[in-house]
Amino acid sequence: MKDNFSDVEQRVKRYWYTDGIGELAGGGLFLLIGLYFAGHEWSSSNSLVRTLLDSSLVLLLIGGAYATRWLVNILKTRLTYPRTGYVDYGTSRKDTSSGRFLTGAIAVGVSMLLVILGKFVGSFDWLPSFTGLLFGIILMTVIARVSGLGRFFLLGGFCIILGLALSFSGLPTDYSLALLYGLTGLASMLSGGIVLLRYLRENPILADAERQNER
Repeated sequence: MKDNFSDVEQRVKRYWYTDGIGELAGGGLFLLIGLYFAGHEWSSSNSLVRTLLDSSLVLLLIGGAYATRWLVNILKTRLTYPRTGYVDYGTSRKDTSSGRFLTGAIAVGVSMLLVILGKFVGSFDWLPSFTGLLFGIILMTVIARVSGLGRFFLLGGFCIILGLALSFSGLPTDYSLALLYGLTGLASMLSGGIVLLRYLRENPILADAERQNER
């Protein structure tokens, strides 16, 4: 009985990722963050552009998170729910706290290892690796485990490899972060776009399906 409940629970959670909309919206936010870091490195230290960018990062992150969530809900309301219905699953506070604690503990451990490695390798910039590994951990141990979808393992592995490569590239940190966020965003949008197109093709709205049958 417990196994059957776990299977149903995973199916309900997997439903959130079945249309790729979350990956599209999240990838768009990552692309904007990548452009932010590129602009930050490109602008001179005392310029008005750098000052505006320095003061707008928190706004970009918080506002972008809310805007992404709003966009996902709008797109799901218009595209997903009319086709396959609305499903909601309430995650318990205990499970959420445990997941956050585990993710934080892993992130701290990885950060310490990268700092130690950075002391032995002079050209090693630990921040892109740490960021890429954190993305990879979240995608592979949280989202992929919850949803049971293999594409998140691939996306997580891509983040880890990309972060390590950029750490050894010798590029300025802001450019490395721009590439990390930008390429991760593009990869996420590509994955989400492919999934969404397949979802729309396989799940037409009832009225559309009836018109196709009439032809």
